[in-house]
Amino acid sequence: MSVLGRLGRPLPGLRRLSVQEVRGGARMVLCATLSWYLSVELGINSAPIAAVLPAVFTLSGIPLWAPRLGLYRLGSVLLGVGIAAVALRWLPVSTLSLAVVVSAGYLASLLLRIDGVPSQQVLVSAVLVFGVPVSGYPEQRVLENLVGIAVVILLGPLLWPPDPCRLLSGRLDAYRDRLDRLLEEPVPHPGRAPLGREAGQGPAGGLWQQPYDLGRDLDRARKALRWSVTHRRSAAALDEVGHRIQLAERTVAPLHCLTAQLQASGGSTADGPCAVHSGEGPGPLLDAVRHALIRALAGADPADAVARARAIGEQGGPAGSGRHDSLLRGLLLLVLDRLDDYREAHFTGR
Repeated sequence: MSVLGRLGRPLPGLRRLSVQEVRGGARMVLCATLSWYLSVELGINSAPIAAVLPAVFTLSGIPLWAPRLGLYRLGSVLLGVGIAAVALRWLPVSTLSLAVVVSAGYLASLLLRIDGVPSQQVLVSAVLVFGVPVSGYPEQRVLENLVGIAVVILLGPLLWPPDPCRLLSGRLDAYRDRLDRLLEEPVPHPGRAPLGREAGQGPAGGLWQQPYDLGRDLDRARKALRWSVTHRRSAAALDEVGHRIQLAERTVAPLHCLTAQLQASGGSTADGPCAVHSGEGPGPLLDAVRHALIRALAGADPADAVARARAIGEQGGPAGSGRHDSLLRGLLLLVLDRLDDYREAHFTGR
């Protein structure tokens, strides 16, 4: 029984697979297998490796992006094969010729970008075709990619397509929860590591990059919905999530500066609306702004919370408040201004 019990436990360092990961693997396997089968049946090749690669690389992300990424991959393959074909026609197969092909492929990859990233597929296709100077191989590689990309574009988005709105909303909720914990206790207690320090990261553990990553993926999701038949109606819900992501992007800079100032000072500021002391909770203004922001990021109307924070902010600090307190207060009021803009744009008149 003890042996069976040990076998049933997960191995150290491994975690349980999520439903989304299992579906992603099944989607990739089905598309890759079908691409291979069709290429063999069409007589393109008995071992069409290139037909499998679009499923492996294109479906590694959100499948709704597959059509756009597939067409981008096709253009990269055609460009790379063209470079190698021209080189094979006019140059002998040699080390110097390979250097020319690699140089041309690298320059072409800089010209053909997606989301600002150079296309490595141009260079890979050029080198592979140049390294196999066999009659008919360039055409064969193009045909194999055509089959694989066609399967990915037509079938990939239809196999258990994830809802991009739900994915982005879940990631935004995770950001909101971490931000709430960080602002609730911005200064560490003695003997306790700040948020994220346990994992060997900075105090915020990559927190401030998350809104920008969400904004990037939001743009990709909007483009992907143009190709989606199953989730085209999600555009309205995606816009609502998008408004909250934009709020997170607009407030990340002042919040980053605020928490950096609090961490650097160790909470040694004068008593007042922005005061934070080691061993004590956040000051009234910080607490009020935190409550309003977390409420807004959750999709609720922050009007009452913003009004409460404004009332606290209008009380002002003590006469002896220094420059550091004024800086913290100004950053918190800037966050309130961003919240006001968000509220007026999306909740006025409801």
